[in-house]
Amino acid sequence: MSEPQICPGCANARGTEKVQHTVETDANGQQVHREHRYWSPCGRCGGAGVIHG
Repeated sequence: MSEPQICPGCANARGTEKVQHTVETDANGQQVHREHRYWSPCGRCGGAGVIHG
């Protein structure tokens, strides 16, 4: 079995910030662009921060 290595996808941060873009209607009925930011576990290492390869 090989030694764990720092994940190249997240650099051991265990996740990444994601941005979702939406168009929503405000209180006046106008369409506005919104950005929703959230933290998500790294898809490459599953949130471990390291990979075994």
